[in-house]
This record gives sequence, C-alpha cells and structure tokens, in this order.
Amino acid sequence: MRLFDILSVLYEPVNPLDNHQHLFSYVQPKLNDDGSCPIIKEPGETYNLQQYATSPEQEKNLLDLLVRLNRLVHWIHLKTDVMWFGIYLCHGDKLVKYVYTGALSKAEFTISPQYMDKSINTRVIMEKKHYYIPDVEIHNGPYYRCDAKVKSELCCPIFDPKGEVIGIFDCEDYRKHFFDEKIDFLLFKVKKGIEIFLEDHSYITHLGHNHFNPKEYNPTI
Repeated sequence: MRLFDILSVLYEPVNPLDNHQHLFSYVQPKLNDDGSCPIIKEPGETYNLQQYATSPEQEKNLLDLLVRLNRLVHWIHLKTDVMWFGIYLCHGDKLVKYVYTGALSKAEFTISPQYMDKSINTRVIMEKKHYYIPDVEIHNGPYYRCDAKVKSELCCPIFDPKGEVIGIFDCEDYRKHFFDEKIDFLLFKVKKGIEIFLEDHSYITHLGHNHFNPKEYNPTI
C-alpha cells in the first residue's frame, strides 16, 4: 500500500447527493462517575461534533472533513483488519474524537499533566511522539483501558506544517503484537497522508489556533 493510495481515498470527490448528516454525531458509552470509560459498555449520551463549527460555512467544511476521514478509517480497517481505529483533533486542552471504526469509546480526553500516567493519548500529545504497546498485559507504563479485549495499541501524533501537534490517530486490536508488521505503514504512510490532507483542508485552516503546544507543558508541575 502506497501513500498515493491513502491520498486517493482522502481526496476522492464527495457526492453532494449523498446524505452524510449522521457523521455529525455518535453515541459514546455511559461513563463512570469520574468520567472514565467503563470496561463493560452500555450506550450513553450522543456526542455532537457540530459544536465545533461556528458558522454554516464551517459546518459545511466540517461535514466534508468527516466524510473523507470516515472513508479513510474504514479503508484502513479493510486493508489491515484492525479492530479499532480513530482520529482525534485538539481543541485547546481537549482532545476530541472525530471519526472511528470499532466499539463504542469515549469522545473527549483532557490534555493535562495529571493524565500523563493514565492515558497514552495524552502522553502522545504532550511528548510529540508515538507509543506502541505490543502486549497490554505486560505493559508497565501509562495505559487507559477502555476495552478488556484489547491486547495491543498504537497511538501516533498528527502534526501541522509548523511541527505542532493538532491531533492523534489511535488504533487497537484484540491480538497481541498485531501492529508489528504494520507499524511502518501506519507511522509513515498513514500519518503522512493524514497530515498532507489536513494541511490545506478548509475546516482546519479556518479553525485558527487548534493545537496543543507541548512547550507549555512543564513536567515538574
């Protein structure tokens, strides 16, 4: 699979006659009292992404973004057989899930030093580097367990042209070492394809300051 194939998926024209309104929202599981995701999931509240569009034009751009990213996550699922794949974008100190394929999962993560030892997603954002856990059962570092069946996870930052983190993509599987043979494809080709696509997409360019700056993070706090 080539970078060209990924970009072809993202840049394929969107049929204006198709109805994609359902992509504006998704159901997240009922959360625990502390806001964490339970191991045993029941459908909870509907999360609406339209809150991140402040005008009709931006809502139109958001829908176009969702259609194309949704197309990509399902294409990746078909090509790799990965059980879960999601793309998140930063909004200040909050990480928001935009599209995904797989089981129900939490919509938001707080980007804060206090979550560094609890969440791979937060650590990836703050440290600006990917994390791969080939075997969750023997992993000793930070890990946010949202599905007891997950055995391996790969989480990767997404950068803007200036080198700032604007989001992540996260992938999980029910098989140990699942990403051993796929890590180069995901970390280099998929990552690069998403970054190229987001660089000039109207929704992203009109958001303005939409990244978390790790320079503002002081690990001594």
